[in-house]
Amino acid sequence: MQKPNSLDVRQAIVGYLIDHVDNPSVSILEVTIAVREMFPLCDLTDWQIGDLIARSAIDAGFVIDFDAPSG
Repeated sequence: MQKPNSLDVRQAIVGYLIDHVDNPSVSILEVTIAVREMFPLCDLTDWQIGDLIARSAIDAGFVIDFDAPSG
């Protein structure tokens, strides 16, 4: 299995957003979890993935939910 680069991750994020276009709000945490499931060997930090998610979602006109894990 090959490690993804940031372009692979961004394309996966855009695909996720397209699949969830009926919901105008996107959760950074939920998408980060989905990305980790798609790319278990991803070397990007959660912060880096979150940044890609936020940039992609804003570009696509989504509202961002900057949630944090509770606990």
